[in-house]
Amino acid sequence: MVAFALLLGSCERSAPPPAKLDPAPDFDLERTDGSRVRLGDLRGHFVLIDFWATWCAPCASEIPELNAVWERVRGKGVEMLGLSVDELPAAAVGRWAAEHGIEYPVALADLDLAVAYGGNEFPFHVLVGPDGNVRERLEPGTRDRRDLLELIERWAR
Repeated sequence: MVAFALLLGSCERSAPPPAKLDPAPDFDLERTDGSRVRLGDLRGHFVLIDFWATWCAPCASEIPELNAVWERVRGKGVEMLGLSVDELPAAAVGRWAAEHGIEYPVALADLDLAVAYGGNEFPFHVLVGPDGNVRERLEPGTRDRRDLLELIERWAR
């Protein structure tokens, strides 16, 4: 985690305020490549989850920012996962993701899972800690790379 903090610079910031940490709802989802992803398998890593949909124009406009975040955090104790709440089959979502240049892993979710995480508007972002607890839920809406990298750094210190 220290290596990640060095990537963003050495600005002094106070630690996040103590908060009641809620266990992240578990999932076992199909990825667009046909493999499975389980939240439990990502234990030991921070996980930035982006709930999105192919029909959501703001979600599509945010892809370059999320790709930039993925490029910075990949392999540094942070995982990213785009969870599509579409009702399309995995292959169709995978084609859409490829056509729109998504570089981070994508899996299929549903509205029930998004609601269990606290959101029903998209895009919606959640950071899960290495212990499996939700560290932060952002208000629905697009984020730029700086906001998302600062979110991760705030907790990954």
